[in-house]
Amino acid sequence: MALLAGALTALSIVVLARYAGRLSLLDIPNGRKRHQVQTPVVGGLAVAIGFFASALAGGYWGAISPAFWLAGAMLLATGMLDDMHEFSSKPKFAIQIAAGLMVIYWGGGLLHDLGDLFGFGNIKLGWAAVPFTVFGIIGVINAINMIDGIDGLAGLLTLGSLLGFAAIAQSGGLTGDVALILMLAAALAAFLAFNLRTPWHSRATVFMGDAGTLLLGFVLAWYAVTLANHPAGVMQPVTALWLLAIPLFDAVRMTAKRLCRGSNPFAADREHLHHLLMGFGLPTIKVVVIVGGVHCGFVAFGLANEFWLHWPEHVMYLGFLLLFAGYVVLLRQLQARLAADPAKEFPPPGCSRLKKIIFG
Repeated sequence: MALLAGALTALSIVVLARYAGRLSLLDIPNGRKRHQVQTPVVGGLAVAIGFFASALAGGYWGAISPAFWLAGAMLLATGMLDDMHEFSSKPKFAIQIAAGLMVIYWGGGLLHDLGDLFGFGNIKLGWAAVPFTVFGIIGVINAINMIDGIDGLAGLLTLGSLLGFAAIAQSGGLTGDVALILMLAAALAAFLAFNLRTPWHSRATVFMGDAGTLLLGFVLAWYAVTLANHPAGVMQPVTALWLLAIPLFDAVRMTAKRLCRGSNPFAADREHLHHLLMGFGLPTIKVVVIVGGVHCGFVAFGLANEFWLHWPEHVMYLGFLLLFAGYVVLLRQLQARLAADPAKEFPPPGCSRLKKIIFG
């Protein structure tokens, strides 16, 4: 079924790209965007077609709550409408809240406790369980949406996280969930074949669009919540943070910066990690490889602790917070260096050059 998902996604991209103009799913360059040519924004829809169709063909629709499919379809449609006709964040935010409530009241995905984050016993959420769960779901959805700033990055980070959740589900004997995650991973891999830049593929031929980021963010949020509070105890809640590390780091930092400035937390700007790295002359593919590699390292460490290390939850949480603090300091240093040299006159980038950028 995973192969079918990948094949259907690739076929859907080829077909939909031909009609992107008629569907109003065409990204037109402007002053804020880096690409030079009109590009079809059909990747998210194609991934959804490959995923939904293969799950239906394989008889896996019943392996998970109907809330998963309906909420996912709602967010996909919302993203498509935004890709066609940009609208404010308020309606998107309302749909995300509705999706979160569906996860809780129909899908049974409620975070009752956060685990032993401080070493004094499990933190029970009580009355705060519903708002906290909704907030967490919205946070993950928008983290993926916000990290989608350059070709291949959001797709690669999501793929790494999906494979991490698949490993957790496999360890818990959740074969239906494993099959679904691998179908979506295969569909996403097919999309990346069109979206990633390579030496023989100088630009993305399709974009994911909000349709893709909202759907993928929702799937990650679903598994972060349902696996963290699964009755069989298949995953510690803190592990979800490690499986989503880079998108969460980026979203929390950018949201805090925008709120401190009094601006819209969902407004676009060019202060994300990938933008800062590209400001030093690193090409898109190198930025994607660096950021994607670091993220996959965090995912691997989270899995290693679940399966072999078994460090206490409060140790893992403290480590996550320290890494986030280091991330903020690093990006502040990168931004200060860019501001100090607005001409951005740097020699051709490379590994040694990146070390000098970061460490001086």
